[in-house]
Amino acid sequence: SSGINAEYGGRMEVEQVRINRKRKFDEDDDLNTRLEELIKRIGEKSQESLETNLERLVDILDQEITTKKEFILNSLVKNAICQPEKMTIYSTLVGLLNVKMFSTGGEFLVLIMERLSTLIDDAEWRNVQLLIRFLADLINCNVVLGASLLGLFDTFIATAAQPGVKPSMRDFLLYTVMQCLPWIGLHFNDSKDEVEFERLLDILETEIEKREKHYMPAIRVWSSDNPLPQIEYMDSLWLQIKNMRNNNWEDNWIIRPYVGFESKLESSLQHPLPHFELPPDLEHTQFPLPHVVFRIFDTPDVPNRPEVPKLPRFNSIDRFLVEDAIMNVINSKNLTKKECAESLLRISGRSSMPLNYMLVEVLFGGLLELPVPRYPELFYGSILVQLCQLMADHLPQVLAQAVAYVYERLDTMNTVLVDRFGSWFAYFLSNFKYHWTWSEWEECVKLNKTDPNHPKPKFLKEVFLKLLWLTFYEKLKDVIPDEFVTLLPIKPGFNHKFAEVTPENSLQAKCAKALIESIKNKEGLDMMIGSLDPLPDGAIDGRELDPVYPEAKLEVVIQTILRVGCKSISHISVALNRFRDLIIAVMPNQDAKVSCLKITFSFFKTNHQLMCIMIEKYLNFQLIEPSCIVSWIFSPYMLPHFDRLYLWQMLDTTIKFCIKRCDRIKTELEKSKIKLNNKKEQEAGAPDPDIAEKRKQLVQAAEEEVDHYVKLLEDAERSQKEVFLIVVQRFIMILTDHIVRSEQESRYTQTLWFRCTRDRLRQTLVKYRREVKRYMVTLQTLLFTPEIEPKILECFTQFKGYIA
Repeated sequence: SSGINAEYGGRMEVEQVRINRKRKFDEDDDLNTRLEELIKRIGEKSQESLETNLERLVDILDQEITTKKEFILNSLVKNAICQPEKMTIYSTLVGLLNVKMFSTGGEFLVLIMERLSTLIDDAEWRNVQLLIRFLADLINCNVVLGASLLGLFDTFIATAAQPGVKPSMRDFLLYTVMQCLPWIGLHFNDSKDEVEFERLLDILETEIEKREKHYMPAIRVWSSDNPLPQIEYMDSLWLQIKNMRNNNWEDNWIIRPYVGFESKLESSLQHPLPHFELPPDLEHTQFPLPHVVFRIFDTPDVPNRPEVPKLPRFNSIDRFLVEDAIMNVINSKNLTKKECAESLLRISGRSSMPLNYMLVEVLFGGLLELPVPRYPELFYGSILVQLCQLMADHLPQVLAQAVAYVYERLDTMNTVLVDRFGSWFAYFLSNFKYHWTWSEWEECVKLNKTDPNHPKPKFLKEVFLKLLWLTFYEKLKDVIPDEFVTLLPIKPGFNHKFAEVTPENSLQAKCAKALIESIKNKEGLDMMIGSLDPLPDGAIDGRELDPVYPEAKLEVVIQTILRVGCKSISHISVALNRFRDLIIAVMPNQDAKVSCLKITFSFFKTNHQLMCIMIEKYLNFQLIEPSCIVSWIFSPYMLPHFDRLYLWQMLDTTIKFCIKRCDRIKTELEKSKIKLNNKKEQEAGAPDPDIAEKRKQLVQAAEEEVDHYVKLLEDAERSQKEVFLIVVQRFIMILTDHIVRSEQESRYTQTLWFRCTRDRLRQTLVKYRREVKRYMVTLQTLLFTPEIEPKILECFTQFKGYIA
């Protein structure tokens, strides 16, 4: 009995210890949650002033700092990066903690420098810049020695100035220093470190002026700087900083709560920064690539009324600061469109700036960034729709003004961006019942009669075509004003060649009918092929083909299968899967596959959306190789469609298929290699010969799997290289032919068609830069030789400058 009681008592003690420990953990978790919430929410709307809330939070943190120091410091760093709009609040908080406990300030700087190294190793470049900006702002709170901060900046600038440093790395290091200057310039303007600060600015200016920007035509939105200049992002910020410097480093945007604690903060001691060196292998890292700062609004574009804030000029530092604040919200909230839109409207300082104009400009700039937007195009479209709903009295008018400005400049706009802008505009119209001030664009109707290739009617035609992908033809025709109906595309439909029997197609029509009967009766492959026996095996018009393929049979098969499956996308998938063997039987070579695409395009000649889907289906069902699709796109047959967006969407689909296929096989290859290594380890640890023999067989099977994926990857990469070489070669051939013919006929060479096609070539190079870079030697040796036309060769020169 006593033994049982002792055992029971022991269990109770153990259980009580477990309960106490769990309670302690729960209490710690609760405390951590409360502290995290207090730090996260500081600076939000409150009945108390920001100064009062900061003092209370400092007192709370000071009480918990001895037991929760690591958690508190980590939370401050995390929130300063995740909520950069509150950065100056967090720097003030650190400054006040440093006043109360000097050692905490030093430990915080050590933590920041450790986090900085981690972010650089992980190539989180935006967070690197935000953390260094936070670190720099601590100088305003008397936490960091000015000379120590300038020493860190000197390290960045000296590394950037070294010979042989690649331009993208150099620009990142210089920009990282530059983007801190608006926060710290005022501090250094009249301090003991002013001379050193001025020296740093002079070195910065020298390095910025030395930069070469051959790539600018590849990333410009417009080919003209009228009415607003398009400035590269580094030059734009430096111009704004010089103006700020001339204005004694004053701005109208940055909130500086530490000013209210100036006397208290001045009483604390400052810390030198821990020693820091940039990693030696940064040359092999991918850095952010250059971009142009998008501008459509200037000061006169905003109504001159007392209640409307004045828009800063494009060379004002306030313009950069507001744009930076908007981008910080977008970067942190881009996964939730509603929260993102609401956060954009809560940006502090809204009353001092025309935020509606700035929001539209920044979002348009993101949408129209080259070579590709930072976020999906749908994100920008959905955010603008959300903002129009939340700011129904202010934003739609500004958005209409922006659309009008872009529309008026279509003739100098990059072709790729005209397409992207048109796709967004169609999406926007579909969300607002297709309402628009169409009367302002009536000139398009007149231009379409006199010059159908003019950018404005072409733009509207593409918009209406895109709208047909989002609604029904009858619906669109009802909502569009009558005068614009002439710009609508032909009603989508299908062109079944054998629906009507004519003397020219009577034999094929008869075989098509027999094939349909064979399909209805669920007959086998031999019977279906047998229904085509009356047709000839060669070309249907007597053309010499090498090698010969049954063109008449192919046309009957493709037309019939598309007729069976054209009810919906799922019907098409089922038909292609069911009759895959039949298609392969009548499509034995490359010529036949190109003809198959011609037949398909003829069937869907008024339904381009389904034609784009068919390209994807042919690739996924492995019926047609990517190189065949590229050859068809650049064939003389498709030249009349060369200025239509759907053609380039099909090319994009083909290239992306190649890239995704290679990436997918690489992933499977890595998995199979890991599997092989595991099998080998298991074989080495086999306890007896029988198990060892079985594991040896498993190793052999794993090796065969690895070999299989290696071969697949080699084939996929060979196909991908072939596609890129064909694409570039055909671009060069077509552009060269245009120049030669124009010169022979004494015509102007730089036509709209030529500029659009050259834009497509340039976009293909920069958009798929990762893949194209692998073929640089081949491209330079075989295609972009010194002998080709300079206007074509410059595309390659700009591409090389862009990826440097």
